[in-house]
Amino acid sequence: MWPPAPHPPRAGLTTLLLTTLLTAGVAKECAVSECTADFHEGTNAGVLEGPTLAYCQLLQAYTECLEQTRSSCRGHIHFLSANGIVSHVSTKNNCSSILSGELVPSPSAGVLAPGSAAASAAAADTDDLCRYRAAFTAAPAHCGLFGDPHLKTFAGAYMTCRVLGAWPLLNTPHIAIQVTNEPVGPDNYATATTKVTVLIKGHSRCGSRSTYEASSESLPKAFVDGTTWSGGAKAKPNVQVREASPGEHVLITVSYINATVAVRKIGRYLTVLVTLPESLLDELEGDGDEVQLCLQGCHAQERLDRPGAAPLSTAAMSKSKAKELCKGYNVTDYYLDSCIFDLMATGDTSFCKAAQAAQKDLWEHDPVGAQRLLHNCSDPPCMWEPSSAFLLRYPSLLVILLALLVQG
Repeated sequence: MWPPAPHPPRAGLTTLLLTTLLTAGVAKECAVSECTADFHEGTNAGVLEGPTLAYCQLLQAYTECLEQTRSSCRGHIHFLSANGIVSHVSTKNNCSSILSGELVPSPSAGVLAPGSAAASAAAADTDDLCRYRAAFTAAPAHCGLFGDPHLKTFAGAYMTCRVLGAWPLLNTPHIAIQVTNEPVGPDNYATATTKVTVLIKGHSRCGSRSTYEASSESLPKAFVDGTTWSGGAKAKPNVQVREASPGEHVLITVSYINATVAVRKIGRYLTVLVTLPESLLDELEGDGDEVQLCLQGCHAQERLDRPGAAPLSTAAMSKSKAKELCKGYNVTDYYLDSCIFDLMATGDTSFCKAAQAAQKDLWEHDPVGAQRLLHNCSDPPCMWEPSSAFLLRYPSLLVILLALLVQG
């Protein structure tokens, strides 16, 4: 579960919001940045964050402004994030009770004096607070997107989607991911990912709000503000982005929810995966009718024919040639089918590497899921031999693995 926020809320929401909502860029038709600018004007006028009438009224105006943009901003990552943050901060400051008159706020209620015993105790437990407590027992949930694009949901469903434009991959109280896909090939029946935006929503004690953006032109090794970590110490940060392979593979980790986001640049396109504890799936945010690809998959009307079948009569490569090339990369099951589909659709052999990387990532980040889903297997070995380090990290998975082996 999300670690409890300290009481009272600290000043700094303005900075957290503006860091990304005003600098990361928002679609012209979506006015989230205008709402944030109005909020900024109020804080510049002297309204400080806290359980006060003035601050709650400012949050209420922000909420009303966001609601007016809902129709044009639905599904946009910054709109979803702003809504989640404002709701969380309003609740934390008891704004509903203050605005209704049920609670009379005190201007200095709950302030921790620097150097006080309470402040020292709060600092002492920060390290425990910022390490996910269930990390040694929680089973991992894995979602991945690669190729034209092909999607594996948290539930283990595979599908090939068109999803042209910007789509939310995931939205939780802690992290949100949005992908942008562009047409591939002259017939525009398939797309590939050209931009990935990862928004770390931050924690008042465990790490700053950060945004990472990758594109078909660049796979940065830092967040958009130039930093590479926040929270904790440089040797053991709570939020971090690092290069696994310069210009090709970046890993973003968030310790307080035990989450990993991996972004790869292969040829002109990107792949992305996210792994987090399965128990956190109950905290996914957003409206009930808003699709999060990792959770619900893509809309039925956005799904393409099953991979491996000829997508159109004007294929860029024959199926036999595509199959030959893909098998050379030791991909199997859905990853082989997806590779064949991509080569027939585009003729771009870099999609062989994309399928290979996606299957490798599944084995690395969700080996139990790989053992269950990849019936034909491939390298890593068909009979998975988990390392002792992995079993120490996820001891409960040993029971699952034994059950799978018995069933098999």
